[in-house]
Formats: sequence, structure tokens, C-alpha cells
Amino acid sequence: LYREGFDPVLTERDFTERAIPERLQPMDEQLHAAGGHTFAPDLARHIDLFTAADLLVLVSPMWWFSVSAMLKGWIDRVFANGIAYSYPQVPAWSGFLASKRGMLVMTSSYEREQFRADRVGELRGVLHPLLYGTLAYTGMQVLEPFIAYAADSVDDEARAGYLGELEDRLRELSADR
Repeated sequence: LYREGFDPVLTERDFTERAIPERLQPMDEQLHAAGGHTFAPDLARHIDLFTAADLLVLVSPMWWFSVSAMLKGWIDRVFANGIAYSYPQVPAWSGFLASKRGMLVMTSSYEREQFRADRVGELRGVLHPLLYGTLAYTGMQVLEPFIAYAADSVDDEARAGYLGELEDRLRELSADR
């Protein structure tokens, strides 16, 4: 996303035809653009890639216990109303994207042991908004996340171990389909 200069900011430029020109109402504009195929070309490309995928792997450093602003902006723009969910027509959690699987791959500055209730919180709780408020909300099957703990301070051997584990995990996921 950084390399291609993806703009994470949802604006009126996301739409080539506006439903409500006098005021930006993102959910209404997204639903209108989804129905009329009037997303801006740069955004439409990402939406096409997203809708074609059966496995979505979101890769990000853990930044303030969430994804980076870049990835959050990608989610805001690509997980559009009418694409990833349909509000208000189809209630949330209805399986709009039930054919897709979603997985988080994250690096963390924290050690595994620090993800506990008396520290930064249990990992499941920390990631709940992303796993269930984003992926499951759209109907995706939520896969176990992959976390590279203390990634910014481990040695090259540990880093290579993380990459090997991730490669094995992704190979298994590929074989499952």
C-alpha cells in the first residue's frame, strides 16, 4: 500500500458519481457506488482484488494495539457498504462474505507473555475489534491470527523462524481450499 501510494483517507474522490453531492455520507455513497460501479478507478481496483479473493491476509505491525493507519484506511475504503456488508438491507453478521476466510498477520513489539490481563490485555481481547468487529462482521470465517512477538528486537534466527512458521501456515491454508 505504501509503495503504490495508496491514499487511506475516505473522501468524496472515492466516487465518480455522488448520491448526495451536498454532504459526504460514506455509507450511502458506498452503497450507491457499489450498485452503479462508480467507485474511483484506484479504489475499484482494490475492491476488485478484494472481492476476487477467497483468503484475505491482512499484514500489519501492531500499532496502538490495532493495525496501522494505512491498513485501517484501506479497510475503511475497501470494506465498503454494498461490498463487504450491506446496510441497512442485510443485517450485520449475516454472512455477506461467508465464502471468504480472513486472517491477521501482525508484528508486535511485545513479548507473548505480556499479553495477559494484568498487562496489555489478553491477545484475543486486544484483537477482538479486528477479528470480530471487522472480519466476522462481514461474515468471513475468522482464522487464527499469526503474531511475530517482539519482532523489532529478536535476532535473525528468531526472525527466520517466524517467517518459516508463517510460510508453513500459509501453505496449510492454501492446501485446505
